[in-house]
Amino acid sequence: MRKIFITIVLISIVYIGRSQNAYTRYDTCHLLSQYEGEWRYTNGQDTIRIYLRYHRDYSVSFNSISDNLYGWLEYKTGNTEIETTYPFKNMILPYYYDNDSMTVNQRSLRLKLQQCNNSCSVLTGTIFDHLQSNEIHIVTATLNNNKTEMLWKQRHREGYGMGTGATGMTLPREFLLIKQ
Repeated sequence: MRKIFITIVLISIVYIGRSQNAYTRYDTCHLLSQYEGEWRYTNGQDTIRIYLRYHRDYSVSFNSISDNLYGWLEYKTGNTEIETTYPFKNMILPYYYDNDSMTVNQRSLRLKLQQCNNSCSVLTGTIFDHLQSNEIHIVTATLNNNKTEMLWKQRHREGYGMGTGATGMTLPREFLLIKQ
């Protein structure tokens, strides 16, 4: 009986300790709201639309809370659709986030606030390249001072193409988006 009591007490202490040490990353500078909405890039026949939306994520398995931007995109050359997840832009985001809670087809990207710093409007995150074997690319998004233009840069992550057959990048490596 004593062993059972000690075991219950230890489990309770571990559980209480874990719940009080939740990892949190809140957007206390309110930078994410500046990125929300529709952004557009046009160059000749090419048009890229990106829609970004704020969401607070609660991860059950990692006991964490974080503020993020989710995004959906549409890439067209003339009237030909190259890639799109835009029809899902108004989907209900989950109350909690775990890697398998949303399929790759429904969202394209997730941007995170690394530090809350009012002097620097830079986000980093990842984007799924559906036409390149769902390869993940690293994205850096930087706002101009007027918050009307966003410089989008992306690069391959480490280990790119290993075992996936991916050969390139669907979107350009760098482009300038205008707030709509």
